[in-house]
Amino acid sequence: MSRPNVLLVVLDSLNAKHTGIHGYERDTTPFLSEFQSRATVYTQARAPGMTSLPSHTSMFTGYTVSEHGVHDLLTHRLRKGTTIWERLRDQYDYSTGVFSDNVNLTGDNSLQFAFEHAVGRRGQLFPAAADPDIFFNSPEFLEHDGDENKHLAYLKHCLTSGQPVRSLANGAAAQLSRSLSSARLERRLDQSGERFVDPFLSWSDSVDGPWAACLNLMDTHAPFYPKPEYDEWGGPSIQRMQADLNPNSWKVYGSQQTWDEWEALEDLYDGTIKQADDHVRRLLTALEQRGELDETLVVITGDHGEGFGERSRVRPDMQIAGHIVGLHETLLHVPLVVSYPGQTSGERRDELATLRAFPNVVERALDVTEDDHEQQHDAFVADGPVLVTGSTVDKKAKSEQRAGKYCEDIDQYGGTLRTVYRQEGDAVRKYLTWDSDGVIVDISDAHTATVVEDGDPHEVIQSEFSRLEPADIVRNQHEASDATVRHLEDLGYV
Repeated sequence: MSRPNVLLVVLDSLNAKHTGIHGYERDTTPFLSEFQSRATVYTQARAPGMTSLPSHTSMFTGYTVSEHGVHDLLTHRLRKGTTIWERLRDQYDYSTGVFSDNVNLTGDNSLQFAFEHAVGRRGQLFPAAADPDIFFNSPEFLEHDGDENKHLAYLKHCLTSGQPVRSLANGAAAQLSRSLSSARLERRLDQSGERFVDPFLSWSDSVDGPWAACLNLMDTHAPFYPKPEYDEWGGPSIQRMQADLNPNSWKVYGSQQTWDEWEALEDLYDGTIKQADDHVRRLLTALEQRGELDETLVVITGDHGEGFGERSRVRPDMQIAGHIVGLHETLLHVPLVVSYPGQTSGERRDELATLRAFPNVVERALDVTEDDHEQQHDAFVADGPVLVTGSTVDKKAKSEQRAGKYCEDIDQYGGTLRTVYRQEGDAVRKYLTWDSDGVIVDISDAHTATVVEDGDPHEVIQSEFSRLEPADIVRNQHEASDATVRHLEDLGYV
């Protein structure tokens, strides 16, 4: 078999329990529910971390968060030559690209270095007019051999677009959003991850040879802006409340926003899941129409989940808002749907699985033969315990800054927070400790978990984590630019 293309689609902040493939009562994922008939669904998949940067770093390198130690864009940077994307480029001659508005992937000093081609954007004011990111990634521009200034090329494109003034405004807004941000501007910009589908398709169509790409779509990350056709459970009043509050999780913990207000956003969150599901439909339909889907390793997942008031089991007095506190299942149990090259029938795997296996899954897909074609479905299944480390405020400068702004006592959000997952018969057993507190939980599925009354998880945690050694693959990060800091502020991190 020829070497397959590789496509990693990360629906940012998407947890398992809000998806139809995990039995959610709302029809949030109609396409994925249909697509699973020709793909492999891993029902017990766990994210490597509770926030984007540590989780993506683990997915890209294969190391646990405790091994690589990357928690924060402001303080650490991954060394070059450590990711699967660079191996694909340097060893296998793949073209590589990343497409996302996630600052951890396409911002200053981010994981963008691992890719040859990167598209990051903040949205556009007028969706029907010309989109500068689509233009700069179109065959029209990419195949242009002249030395013409790219801004002049876009100006000419706008003049022939049918909406020249609005097209120029989109270009100006995209440029300004890299150095200026405000809640008013954010509400006007189109937040939909659909804006990355066409740039990706144009790029993949323009490269020679196999390609490997990561699309991180931020629809399902707060703030939640589902378009009207997907906003089935929220509605205008909750949208207005969100716009007026400009909410973030630390406001909830600091009592500047009520739990009722935060929990109401769950209805908007479900709408964004349905919206992102439709982006995936359009993306994979386009690849199928090209005849590329069957020869592409497609991995669809979430980098972590999102909490809407769930009660912590290790510290029952604490609730979960967003994805900045705790290692609750709503943050770590994520959907994982994989279409392997040549796969035509669906399969459901109920064993413990980990996204940290992604580099190994890719390597196996490159060397798979007809004889072991079926064995590649084991690739995400964990061959031992799955270990997760929490990005508490003392490990994550962004969270410490934000927590200090809204909360009087931030010490309760620090400490050592660790989880070990083990396969125990048909269930997954979770050992969780937060300093001296601890709990053991048996997990049947995304909606069913039971606290184990007997036993102390600390011994298991200490035993498993003592086997890890630092990977020495990071270096100290330079101070982030003002634009990056403002973007992090908009996302509620700084």
